[in-house]
Amino acid sequence: MENYLVGSILKENRIRLKISQEELCFDLCAVSTLSRIESGAQVPGRKLVEALFSRMGMNPPASSIPMSKTDFKRENLEYKINDMIATGKVEIADLLEEYKNCGSELSPLENQFYLFYKALSEDTLHHDGKTALEKYEEALRISIKDYELGKLPNVRFLTRTELLILNNISRTLYFIEKKNEAIELMEFLRTYFENGIVSEEEKAKNYPVILLNLENWYGNANEDEKVIVLCEKGIDVCIQYGKLTSFPYQIFNRGCSLVKLGKVEEGKKCLSQAFIIIEAMKEFDNLNYGKNWVRENLHIQI
Repeated sequence: MENYLVGSILKENRIRLKISQEELCFDLCAVSTLSRIESGAQVPGRKLVEALFSRMGMNPPASSIPMSKTDFKRENLEYKINDMIATGKVEIADLLEEYKNCGSELSPLENQFYLFYKALSEDTLHHDGKTALEKYEEALRISIKDYELGKLPNVRFLTRTELLILNNISRTLYFIEKKNEAIELMEFLRTYFENGIVSEEEKAKNYPVILLNLENWYGNANEDEKVIVLCEKGIDVCIQYGKLTSFPYQIFNRGCSLVKLGKVEEGKKCLSQAFIIIEAMKEFDNLNYGKNWVRENLHIQI
């Protein structure tokens, strides 16, 4: 009965969103596999169900997914790993090894999770961009098999994990001085978050960060008109979703670009507002860095 429920819910939402079976399961599973899941004839794996619903911008109906003891263990470990990363704790090697060895062999999508978070942890700790890029791409090709550097993904719908991997590939490309490729990929992500099927939760969490990355990169290239457009959008998004973390930095970037474009008083007002909020958030290292950067690069005092 549970298999039938998850399959029928999946099919109902796929049809409602006007997504074909081929588009939804692209590189995740065969169309015949999806057909059997939708009809209730095949027991779906936990990560496959998550991925299929994620590509529709949805969380799966948890009570309708058949789960083994290993599934429960790995799901709980995923929550722990995500929570640690969200709070800036990247020493997750022990949790990842527990994830890998807690039961049966990893499924392809479990292996994607494992490879991505291992690469993310090692990248943050060691800052080896080229090695990190190879590992991110290895993880991505599990579910987007034709991905190549400099070639945008040929897929209409993306999972949360695929979006996270693409974001980290873009950031790593910029770090290793492949800036044009980095910006092109980040612009792809921006367009996807604006026009694709993304849950409100994921949009609130990741869209402001994508805009902030592009603002910083265009600012470094002195493309300040683009920065201001992105900042105005970023400020609106932060207000819409209550994202205080990114909010002052959107204002800061707007202020810097206004000053660089000769609108000094308007820019100084933005910078002052940004510094007040950053100070209120007790992010004193960022506050001092920002003030020093403004003094040294814009030659103004706030």
